[in-house]
Amino acid sequence: MSRRNDVTLKPMLAQSGPGADALAQPAGNSVEAMKIRTQLELQVESLFERCPELWGFSVRSENDELFVSDVGIAPRLSAQQYGEIFQDIARTLAEFLEEEPDASELLRGRTFARTLH
Repeated sequence: MSRRNDVTLKPMLAQSGPGADALAQPAGNSVEAMKIRTQLELQVESLFERCPELWGFSVRSENDELFVSDVGIAPRLSAQQYGEIFQDIARTLAEFLEEEPDASELLRGRTFARTLH
């Protein structure tokens, strides 16, 4: 089941200005950028561990705001359960961006999917 239910992560976007994009470059090879990528991976992995019904979600950008969208959940859940998972995603990403505001470029336009082992 996939629903479109967007929530903005606007308060957590990186600030613009001189040097603001130093860590925001996803292709960068700096130690700090690698640390941020690793932290993001850990946060997303923890989401999938906490929410076994969650199969994937996207983060899209519109007018310099980030939104969680295209949340995929299976099996079908109640609207309340879906809402709880959706809020968990939004809260996890917002907290991550609060700690690492330069990471917004790592999220923009990404789709995260559960990995089966």
